[in-house]
Amino acid sequence: MDPKEQLQDAYKEIRAGNFQKAEAIYKDILKISSNNFEANLNLGTIYARQSKFNEAVKYLEVAILQNSQVPQIYNNLGLIYTHLDQNEKAIEVLNKVIKLNSATSVTYCHLAIAFTNLSRVIEAKESYKKSLELDPKNVLSLYNYGTLFKRLNDPENAEKYLSNAISVSPNNFPPYNNLMEIYDKSNQNEKLKKLIHDAKNVFNSNSSIDLFEAKLLFKSKEYEKVIELLKKISFDGKEKYKEHNRTELIAKSYDHISNYKKAFEYFKITNEVNYDLNKDLVDKNKYTEVVEKRIKYFNEEKIIDWPKSQDINGDVDPIFLIGFPRSGTTLLDTILRSHPLIDVLEEKPIVDRFIEFLNIKIQSSFDNLKSDKIDKEMRDFYFREKGKYSSKKKSKIIIDKMPLNTVYVAELVRFFPKAKFIFAIRHPSDCVLSCFMQNFLLNNAMTNFLNLEDSAKLYNQVMSLWEQYNNKLKINFHMIRYEDLIENFETEVKKLLNYLGVDWSNEVTEFYKTSQKRGMLNTPSYNQVSQPLYTKSIGRWKNYQDEFKKINPILDKWIQKFGY
Repeated sequence: MDPKEQLQDAYKEIRAGNFQKAEAIYKDILKISSNNFEANLNLGTIYARQSKFNEAVKYLEVAILQNSQVPQIYNNLGLIYTHLDQNEKAIEVLNKVIKLNSATSVTYCHLAIAFTNLSRVIEAKESYKKSLELDPKNVLSLYNYGTLFKRLNDPENAEKYLSNAISVSPNNFPPYNNLMEIYDKSNQNEKLKKLIHDAKNVFNSNSSIDLFEAKLLFKSKEYEKVIELLKKISFDGKEKYKEHNRTELIAKSYDHISNYKKAFEYFKITNEVNYDLNKDLVDKNKYTEVVEKRIKYFNEEKIIDWPKSQDINGDVDPIFLIGFPRSGTTLLDTILRSHPLIDVLEEKPIVDRFIEFLNIKIQSSFDNLKSDKIDKEMRDFYFREKGKYSSKKKSKIIIDKMPLNTVYVAELVRFFPKAKFIFAIRHPSDCVLSCFMQNFLLNNAMTNFLNLEDSAKLYNQVMSLWEQYNNKLKINFHMIRYEDLIENFETEVKKLLNYLGVDWSNEVTEFYKTSQKRGMLNTPSYNQVSQPLYTKSIGRWKNYQDEFKKINPILDKWIQKFGY
């Protein structure tokens, strides 16, 4: 058969939706003429539609060699490369479309996706703007742009674009889901209520809508209704990541109605689901080894000869808010940032990157900390990383908050001898229980909190390390107890502000209002810190005494040491 007739037959099959027959025809053509442009182009397009991206690339790249002036090929390849996480290649081919003066809204959308995948946020924003200028109703650009703003903790702009995506395509659920999450985490409860109502009108109901409705009921303290609603649904398949949110809400609701046996049962289920979702990505032992390595080394007299790093670049030595997770650091964060002269960098990877860079410089040997050759380089590195998240306003004290930076105090004191540390503590049993109950985003450290005993062991490890640091190093720190803060708020906050060298401000007494204005809160305790002080969490571990019979012996030393 004549190739032209075969191509016509293939077009007919494509129009009829018979892609397999069209594929067979194109392959027959290529057996006779491997350089047939239309066969390569269309076969590549068919594979792309079927998400057979590697196959699609093979044929589309041949098509480009045959005709480099067809924008469609570059557009298709750009999309495919983003799916294959070959984002640099995607940017390269999509820029060729622009050079051909053939860029469409779709071109810029795919370009923005590639930039986003590479964390090139400014370029991603510019590309989404161009995409929406060419087509204000490009629903993928509206959705992705809104999602990008959500990731950047800009709920106002996220809401704008996600709402527009809903208006353009009201039967598309993902924008509803993301917008509900924004309203939930920014505690915009009336907006959440309305959006749930609107979503139900379109989709009747689904498990995701039910989950957000349950969160709203939880905030209204309707715990029995939460349990009733969530026991009717479950998540599996692609949405399994939501299952631990469901079981966590059930667990917390049982806790609030004093059914502690059921609560503990569901907290265990939550942690099991969380681990199952992340087991290939995390290893709790890797983190405990990090702590143990420091315990063994800093138990020896090896730090006396350390040089004292100076204010080489003129920056004031940093202030760190540390402790153990769930020890009240988020509450302190919220209180402190409500002061007009204080800002807090909330759980940014500044110190983690600092330690990674330091390990390269010292070849992972603490003995090399005795050398002063890298002092300037390390200090510069920290302030450079800090500058990515800080506005550097001279009028503000900037506090670096990450509880488990406690582990790295030795390295921080080595390069920042004048650094200040706010050390938060809480009754060890309450602290450990809260870690176990908290639905953390898992990493190696947080994986230790999936089991109550492991959580207690890590607490003992970290506090043992802190005690060694305290005995060996001259640490400038202020310790604050969560319980004292709750019971004697003004007295304790005044002491803390005095330590930081700033005067009292009445704004700190309404810290929860500051929290409400912050937009999306990424902390697991986003709901609690948006409320005035409450005492329910003090002594909470006593409700689970049976579970603590084998746990408290691990913690007894610290319970006594901290005066509980």
